Amino acid sequence: MENAGVLKLPKDADMSSGTGQSSPGPFAAFEWIIARRYLAATRTGHGVSLISIIAFAGIALAVATLIIVMSVMQGFRDKLIDQLLGVNGHAYVQAGVPIDNYDAIAEALLAIPGVISATPLIQAPVYATATAGEAGIFIRGMSPGDVRAIEYVAGVDAETGRSHVLDGSFETFGRGEKGGDEIAIGSRIAFSLGVRAGDAITLVSGRGAETAFGPTLRRKTYRVGAIFEVGNSEYDGFIAFMPLEQARRFFNYGEAVQQIEIRVAQPEAVARLVPALAEAAAGYDVMTWQQQNRSYFNALQTERGVMRIILFLIVGVAALNIITGLVMLVKDKTADIAVLRTMGASRGAVMRIFFLSGSMIGVFGTLAGVLLGAMFVWNIDAIETALSAMFGTDLFPADIYYFASVPAEMRGDEVARIVLWSLFMSFATTIYPSWRAARLDPVEALRYE
Repeated sequence: MENAGVLKLPKDADMSSGTGQSSPGPFAAFEWIIARRYLAATRTGHGVSLISIIAFAGIALAVATLIIVMSVMQGFRDKLIDQLLGVNGHAYVQAGVPIDNYDAIAEALLAIPGVISATPLIQAPVYATATAGEAGIFIRGMSPGDVRAIEYVAGVDAETGRSHVLDGSFETFGRGEKGGDEIAIGSRIAFSLGVRAGDAITLVSGRGAETAFGPTLRRKTYRVGAIFEVGNSEYDGFIAFMPLEQARRFFNYGEAVQQIEIRVAQPEAVARLVPALAEAAAGYDVMTWQQQNRSYFNALQTERGVMRIILFLIVGVAALNIITGLVMLVKDKTADIAVLRTMGASRGAVMRIFFLSGSMIGVFGTLAGVLLGAMFVWNIDAIETALSAMFGTDLFPADIYYFASVPAEMRGDEVARIVLWSLFMSFATTIYPSWRAARLDPVEALRYE
């Protein structure tokens, strides 16, 4: 019997049975040695090695893709929530009429454990014009101290160390009679209007003086005191800040306010404080940031779930390549299996050998995928910049995706979930070919050798 594919056992391999020596236990050293050698190319098994490489690459790329996509989607969500809660409040007390007794309500709200601040607020849309352009914007009337306390507007970016104030400053914001005539606008508003700090813009509102024919238009010219950049195109292109005292006058609120903006220590758990907030602000409505953005975040969560399922299936399809490789390996190693059986190897040992061969592909492919995915996520901004330069186009336009850079957050629990799924599929796909190898009759296998 001459067959270049017949296994040559290593000298230290011990699989004796029925010869006075005890049979080695499961996953013995010789099983690992043979399984590892079966993954290498042989003179009669070049195709097996190629398919193993393809299976390895498929699992690695599928795992890396899943990690990258889920990390980017998690980064989008975290960054969006961080900016949302950084610029806006966590809950609001409001009603269909102006709030006159806001000081007493704010004091009652601040007495609730977990409430950090209760800020009087006026929000209204206006039409802004300047020499070089015009735009519809949204004015937020707040006290100067509260505006300066917003890190995403008047602070410094924690990651880059760059100030969010691109031009001008908030030093004189709110100074002057009735809050002064200075406002702060987002960077994209400034671009649309063609203005810089110190330039004048005219605001037009429909909440002017009441007449017999309804409210009149209110028009006033303000000076741009500061231009800020949150890093979110929706805020930078739509939000402007005005001192609360001036907003009361401009929007005809008298001594009242429109809302009370509440910030809490744990924004994600603000819903637990709603009963206490409603009791402190009896007669008014309480709405949390989760209720205000429910449809958006529900859609985002659904998209994440569906994407996870789709990519999990891709990992499963990649793992199925292991079956193809193992089936061909079993056919190629038929004589070797017969020799192993006649030398005393049990069916369980044969099954474990081929199980280990397939599992090695899955394990190493998964580890390679995790490493590849992590390297991509950690360098995603540099990769996006290089690809944009290569193709001559902006692959991540801020006006579409809201953010100035690609957000990505690789979470340990998500990576663990991906790794467990990949390993499960890798192990599961090796069972049938391994079982078929173990069921092979050595007499039939050697009859035609």
